[in-house]
Amino acid sequence: MDIQRLDHMVILCPNIDEAIAHYQTLLGRACSWQHSNEADGTTSALFVLENTSIELIAPNGEGPVGERVKELLDGKPGLLSSLAFGVSDIHDAHYVARRRGLRPGDIEVLSASHKERERQWARFRCDDRALGGLKVFMFQERTAPLEVAEAGPGHAFRLDHLVVNTGNTERALANYGARLGLRLALERIAEKWGIHYLFFRLSNLTFEVIKRLENPAPESAPDSLWGLTWEVDDLDEAHARLSAAGVTVSDVRVGRKPGTRVMSIKSHDLGIPTLLLDNKAQPDVD
Repeated sequence: MDIQRLDHMVILCPNIDEAIAHYQTLLGRACSWQHSNEADGTTSALFVLENTSIELIAPNGEGPVGERVKELLDGKPGLLSSLAFGVSDIHDAHYVARRRGLRPGDIEVLSASHKERERQWARFRCDDRALGGLKVFMFQERTAPLEVAEAGPGHAFRLDHLVVNTGNTERALANYGARLGLRLALERIAEKWGIHYLFFRLSNLTFEVIKRLENPAPESAPDSLWGLTWEVDDLDEAHARLSAAGVTVSDVRVGRKPGTRVMSIKSHDLGIPTLLLDNKAQPDVD
């Protein structure tokens, strides 16, 4: 399957205006796209960065998808819900997904407009059970990609890694490696932190799949998306900017990866564990 990149992640949220304001502050950049779908009862916004995008989706009016979003949130401030991988040929990806037992749904061709900008894309969803409970779409943009919006000082410019919780590392190796075709870059057990790590690479982004060794999840439990780490151009500038904006942040500290510094975001994160990272280490080679 020719997966080229993580096109976007979906974060469900109860209020789109509040979520946009939080992410504009958190990322230090403007929203690139907004759209409301009255038929399914949702409204959405996209933040485009160098290597992926974040799509915020909230209920809006009455509609079946909006009602489902409310059910999934169940009072939470936000939920990192699903992944959409970018492919070059949606029909070929559908064929390969079916051959690999991912039980793909039908291909949908969708379109939307915003400020006289028309977009069209094709997608299909893999069966959740075939990927350990993770919600995964294959996505092909049919029009010119959205531009990266202007950003201010101390902005986030790319996603360094996202964290997936698992109770079954063998299943994760099969699903993310063999079935999706992500490159396994490293596997290690860190007794110090009580974690069994699987690091998968796609382009310049890392999928950090972790099994906690203390009180581990049952092997049959579904995998879940957990946290995000954004790389910023200047961590000290980001700390000052966010503090001035009323965001609760930790002190800047040395990261676990040599050559990095990080800080934790403790508000404005829609309830999703979030780090900002200043990466001076040598990048991994794909």
